[in-house]
Amino acid sequence: MATVALSTKAVGSIIKLKVNGTLRNFIVVQHGKPSDIYDESCNGTWIFMKDVYENRQWNNSKVNDYANSTIHAYLNSAFLDLIEDRIQSQIKQVKIPYRPGDGTGNTINSGVNGLSCKIFLLSVRELGKSDSNIPNDGARLGYFATNPSLMGYLNGKEASWWLRSPSLGQFGCTWNIGTSPATCYYGYSNATLGIRPAFVLPSSLLVADDGTLITNTAPTTPGTINVPESIQGGSTIEISWTASTDAENNLEGYIVERSTNGGSSWSQVYQGSALKTTNTVAAGTQTVMYRVKAYDSDGLASGYRTSSQITVINNTAPTAPASITVPNTVYGGQSIVVTWGAATDPDGDAMTYALERQVDGGDWAQIYTGSNLSFTDPITRGWTSVAYRVKAIDSRSASGPYATSPTRTVNNNLAPTVVCSQTSGTDLGLKNTGFSVDYSVTDPDGDEVTVTEAINGATQRTFTATPGQTYTFMVTGETFMKVLNGDHVLTITASDGKVDTVHKLLFQKEITTAMITLVDAVPADARIAVCVLSVNGSLPADAVL
Repeated sequence: MATVALSTKAVGSIIKLKVNGTLRNFIVVQHGKPSDIYDESCNGTWIFMKDVYENRQWNNSKVNDYANSTIHAYLNSAFLDLIEDRIQSQIKQVKIPYRPGDGTGNTINSGVNGLSCKIFLLSVRELGKSDSNIPNDGARLGYFATNPSLMGYLNGKEASWWLRSPSLGQFGCTWNIGTSPATCYYGYSNATLGIRPAFVLPSSLLVADDGTLITNTAPTTPGTINVPESIQGGSTIEISWTASTDAENNLEGYIVERSTNGGSSWSQVYQGSALKTTNTVAAGTQTVMYRVKAYDSDGLASGYRTSSQITVINNTAPTAPASITVPNTVYGGQSIVVTWGAATDPDGDAMTYALERQVDGGDWAQIYTGSNLSFTDPITRGWTSVAYRVKAIDSRSASGPYATSPTRTVNNNLAPTVVCSQTSGTDLGLKNTGFSVDYSVTDPDGDEVTVTEAINGATQRTFTATPGQTYTFMVTGETFMKVLNGDHVLTITASDGKVDTVHKLLFQKEITTAMITLVDAVPADARIAVCVLSVNGSLPADAVL
């Protein structure tokens, strides 16, 4: 059955649709807005019931206020519900010119201020009539420009029918079309006359040969389908396509099919509303191609959009890297070294590695590609967690599975600082007498700092430091004496309870002669000729006492 757009039907053509289950004839009376006094919502195809549908009161009292009339309320509720559902949903909500209120005034609300409705009565002006008692509530419709008969029929007999225009010459009166000769009259609005409803439809609707409205059309074919140019056998690929359109806005989804024999047969791999899907191409597949079509809620489908045929590369992907190692402790503002074990490639292809990082549980981002088995990554202060994964990629672009690290919590605490005129690692050189080192400590976070002074790992003292205050590490007196000859390490360790900062200084001690002097004189009865001293302790084997 051939169909044409409603917009191509000539004014005066008959359109058929069901009202209360019975097929009724409607006349095409106008295409587009009749004039600029109509709102843009009126831009469509106007149709008007060919015969009188039934008799109704315009209003239930002698009041000619159309917006608040009985007939306006009836047309947009009970009568609207009588129209078949598929047409109801297509009828446009329009704003028509009208005279607001009751009486004989000629103030007209038009354009965006018009009366909002779906079903309405025609006005006298829309019939092409003018008179001093006729308000300016419309413009002549195309159908009435050729002066067709205004005669209305109800059950095969002539019948008068209502218009929406109030009379400007008589209170409570409204214009209508009488019987032979069919012309405009006005009478009290509480009289009972026929109704010939009108409404506006989208001009894009289709009309069958017999005048029946067809409210559903197939969606358009998707404009493109996108398939990777290179496909590895055994890999999962993404297929995407551009959206279709549907004149009735009832597009429901898409069906994607695959062929592995050049299009001789197809199998469905996806159905749904998304604009992309994934599909696994089995290892050993020689060629593959895809096609997609759109379908609507009434079951109509578009044509297919088909991809080119792709030759599948049947290369075996590498294994996952043997391991991935991330330091247990990760500090914000510092760098860490991520290492991983080598992968193997069953085909013997050369491999590179792709390292990805995940911050705070977000998306994975690639941070390194290359042949190395390690990467130094700077950690941004403020991150709360970080994780890594790495995969191998062979020379034919086949990717192996990931090796994924545990998620590490990022410690954003800033380490205390030891401020000393000798930088950490400085060699203070040879010492043969006691010495001291001045320093101070600070903490960027304002944490309490505990300082430990040690020689060769042996704690000399521990205390809570005041930020910025100068302290002296004393290596003198007995402390110095107890240090053996040789190489030694002084450490000043500042700890905020979360992280330690160690300031290290080196020195060498070399003393070959020692002389002991008594602090206090030993009392004696006479001049001492011989003195015997006993030394308690351990002396080096090569020392001479």
